[in-house]
Amino acid sequence: MTTRERHPMVPVAPPSLIEDFYTPEEISTLFAVVRENGPWRLILAQHFSSTEEYLAISGGKDRKPDAQLSDFVAPVFRGFLANEGVVFHPELHDIYFGRKLLDTARGLHGAKYGMAHDLLFNLCGPSHSFDAGHFDTAVFRGMGLFNTPIWLLAIMSKCGLFDEWEVKSAQILTYFNKSDIDGGFTYWPDGPDRAPARFASPFWNTAFLTDNSRMYHRRESNGSRDQRDYPGLEITSELHSMPGGHWSIRNGDKEIRRFGDEDTRMLVHYTALLFDDLDEVRRFQDHTDDLTPDKVFEMLIDDMWSQGTEVVEPGDPMNDTAFVAQLTEFYKMAPSQYPVEAPLDVR
Repeated sequence: MTTRERHPMVPVAPPSLIEDFYTPEEISTLFAVVRENGPWRLILAQHFSSTEEYLAISGGKDRKPDAQLSDFVAPVFRGFLANEGVVFHPELHDIYFGRKLLDTARGLHGAKYGMAHDLLFNLCGPSHSFDAGHFDTAVFRGMGLFNTPIWLLAIMSKCGLFDEWEVKSAQILTYFNKSDIDGGFTYWPDGPDRAPARFASPFWNTAFLTDNSRMYHRRESNGSRDQRDYPGLEITSELHSMPGGHWSIRNGDKEIRRFGDEDTRMLVHYTALLFDDLDEVRRFQDHTDDLTPDKVFEMLIDDMWSQGTEVVEPGDPMNDTAFVAQLTEFYKMAPSQYPVEAPLDVR
């Protein structure tokens, strides 16, 4: 992999903790929106269209023939509450556009200007975490999730070649988890090849101000250890709100698991895009210095050649599986150390 003066996956600062972030009224509003809307889909379902599609690229060659989605995936459900300046639930308007979120986010980079990017939640009951560590998708001028595959954005972040086009961002992760059985937050503030740090649960209205597009991190397994398996989980499974403070995971009309509010672990996730000055704002808004896929692939290929790696230049680099595999291998990195208190769950 490329060697840089600064490791590309080290945040501008380690996460900082803010207790009692939302007001009681804001918490009530957020929880009501999650309760009253839905059903909600698995995070995975927002990237793959079927269990078979996911299993085709996961689990490795030794995967057992009767593998189920639950052998690889935790039952974590997600809903987008606002995105790219559009609020999907009007009652959240003042939260999403409020100064508290944006000013807190601006403080991470000392940025003068910023804009609300997304507001979403993740919710699960007791469950394993098979996440070995990941980082959030970055936004580059001209290229982001709206027009670029996740795999390419990840390589663009890891290689360190495109830092001058990256739009700075900050995340505010606010956790609601009453259980103290595992369920913490592991992060790698010095890069994935160094030792991790962690925040231990329980959390309630506990926010972390963080640079997650530059930092590997993971949700730890949480809740009662004998309740973490979910046989029958499918990519189409959905989370339904039930009376009496309960949640139901269903495949169509069939319930496969029910749990109560006391067993939930919920994250409210906010991202802001940040700018040091009006020149940066104008470059972003006016598209005067955008990346293009052609430029990105040219720079990646040049980088590999410069480090002694032979590259067979593809005619269609976005869809050439051999070329994508070569990029993935060349720029690969991943955490290898985990807290003693929160080892990685492996099937």
